[in-house]
Order: sequence, then C-alpha cells, then structure tokens
Amino acid sequence: MKEWKKVLGQESERYYDFLLALILLTGLTGFVLNQSLLFIPTALLTAVWLLSKAYDRFGGTQLSLKNEKRSVRLFPGEKTELTFWMSNGSRAPVLNGQLSFKSDEMVKGHESFTREAQKGYQYQLPLSLIEKGDSGVTVPITAEKRGVTKFSEMKFKYPHLIKFQPVHLDYQFNYETEVIVYPEQKPVYGIDDVFHLSIGEQTATVSPYEDLLTPIGTRDYVSSDPFHRIHWKASAKTQELQTKVYERQVDRSWTILVNTSQRTRLGNQYPSEHFEDLMSYASYICHEASKRSYTFDMALNMRRPHHRPFFYQPEGQGAQQLKQSLELLARMMKDRLIMPMEELMYRIDKSMYKRRTVLLLGEVPPSCERYITKWQTQGISVFILDVEQEQPILVRAGKRGNIA
Repeated sequence: MKEWKKVLGQESERYYDFLLALILLTGLTGFVLNQSLLFIPTALLTAVWLLSKAYDRFGGTQLSLKNEKRSVRLFPGEKTELTFWMSNGSRAPVLNGQLSFKSDEMVKGHESFTREAQKGYQYQLPLSLIEKGDSGVTVPITAEKRGVTKFSEMKFKYPHLIKFQPVHLDYQFNYETEVIVYPEQKPVYGIDDVFHLSIGEQTATVSPYEDLLTPIGTRDYVSSDPFHRIHWKASAKTQELQTKVYERQVDRSWTILVNTSQRTRLGNQYPSEHFEDLMSYASYICHEASKRSYTFDMALNMRRPHHRPFFYQPEGQGAQQLKQSLELLARMMKDRLIMPMEELMYRIDKSMYKRRTVLLLGEVPPSCERYITKWQTQGISVFILDVEQEQPILVRAGKRGNIA
C-alpha cells in the first residue's frame, strides 16, 4: 500500500480538457490554413500537456512522513511542542508546502495554526522540504480536557510546477502519535482516616505483625519476652540475655471501585452526571496511594471485550502503577457500555483474596449493600465518597450522605 494517495480532482480534469482543446484547435487551424507557424503553439501546448501529466504521475512519489509510535502525556492546562517530520528523497526541493490534519478537542494548537472544526480542531502548518533530506515543523499544543486523541486526516499539498492548481496528497496510514490527557486532580478529604492494618509484606515502623523469617537484630531481654525468642548466641557474646527483633510488616492495600453510572427511579442505567468528577477523584486517590507507597488496584463498571469484562488496573504500587492508572482513567469514555455495579462487586468479591480497604466512588445502589455488609463482617474496611458535605470526603460505609 502506497503511503500517499494523490488527489487530482475535477479542476485537474478541466485543465487537461482545456489544454487538449487548445492543442486540437491550433493543430486543425494550421492544417486547414496550411500555416506551419501555427504548429509551433501546438507543439508547445503538447509539451506542457505531457510535462504536466509526467509531474502528476511522478511528483511527490518520494515524500515520506515520519510515523513513529509514541505517546505524549499531559495534565489539563499543560503545554508542549510536537514536531512533524517529512522526508524528501528527490533532488528537487518542495517549496511552500502545507501539512494539515485534525485532532479531537482534548488538545488545541497555537491560534496561528489552528481553527475550530466539527468535534475538534483543524491544523494547517507551512512546511517546505529540502532535497534529499528531512524537514520538520513544530506546533505548540495545550491540553484542554481529559481524554486520548490521535491526529487524523493527514494531508500535504504543494504547488504544481506547471499547473496553477496545488497537488494534494492524502496520507494512507494512521498517524501513530497519541496525546494522553490525564484527568484533573480534584482533592478528596478524609484519606488520612482510610487506614486498615492487616498482615502483609510492606515494612512498617509500628505494626502488631512481624515477619519471623526476617530478623533485623537483637535487644535486651525483658521479663515479658517469650522464652523461644531468646537469641542464645548473642546472649553468650554479651553475657546478657538478648531477644530477637523481627521486621514489622503491614498490608496497606486499597481497592478502588468506580461506579460510572446512575439509575433512574425505574431502574434504568445511564452515564453518571458526575462522570468527569469521578475520574478526577479517582485520579487524586491513585496519586495519594502512590505517594504513600500503598498497593492499590482499581476497577470501573464499563464493559470491554476481554476475559475480565470490565476495565481493571491490577494490583501494584509506585510510579509505574500510577502512570498506568491515570492512563486507564484518561481512556474512559461516556459512550462505553455500562456493567451493573452489583455485577462488578460480585466479580470483585470472588477475587478478594485478602483483607484490605475498599473505596467506593459514585452512586451505591441498594443492590450493592449486601456486598458492603459481607465485606465488613469479614474485617474489610469499606469507605464511600460522600459529596453531600462542602468538600468530597471518604466516610466509613453506614455513615454517609449523598453519593456522587
């Protein structure tokens, strides 16, 4: 498949029809009048016709658009610059060219290059190409709103050396650069109170749980220490009884469940009116979990064709986990199919293999209350985002007002 498709259009057809008419007119006139001088314009017009046809066929065949797969990640309001590179393999430069394309409304370019289009923006960038080399053009862009966008309808046009109409080239592949705009982070209060201790693998200064396989030293024996914790070798060296000290560990794990839907009084589901706010709250909570070195996973009740039929970020921690979680939130669109929240909680319940803290964002239907009660009886702490207060706050299940 060719990289570019040349679009000549009706204007080019009219141009050749006009040239052909002039060639026939001058040729027949010279033949009828028997005037050899009239064959000179006929020859010139024929040469123009042949050269134009040759340029239409071979011109622009050695142009190539650099198309490497890459992702640009931004938060709303952040700015960056994107450079578009084209390669010209011919010995003739291409002057006064123009590269054009479209983007969704998630990003906006500099006003001098950008104009509004249906569901996004249209870009027109001046680009002249040197012979046997690469040339590029840079456009400043600003992240406008959460989402993921790619640049589409890539076109390049340049002046025809013989005709008066420009040559139009349509790019035949998908441009692989994407811009990911993360959700805006809206603060959620009450996170400091979201704490649940259980046995785990995270090191802690204070914890009732110890890893008996990881001794970290000794201390002086006290009468309350059990006999089996005495370190006899250390006691022999110091001539005083010494007690083994083990590394204290704890599990600080969050499961974030986001209900992106609402129900009518008749029980019909539709996308939540607070969809964007929910993405922002989830983004803030993920950031806080990463900052505190907590392990977390996240699930959203939106369907996808997968063996796990909902969007899920597996358990993890650190910067990479945060990056993947924010990217998942950025890709969520309101037009996706919705999974009932009770089905999501049923599936999460089946895979809940340890005691942890569950954070519920969004509306909690009455049909989900039984899972909350079940988890609480199992020692799992459940917190729900309450937006009835002046600021959105996480409260323990059973003590909440209205839910987002």
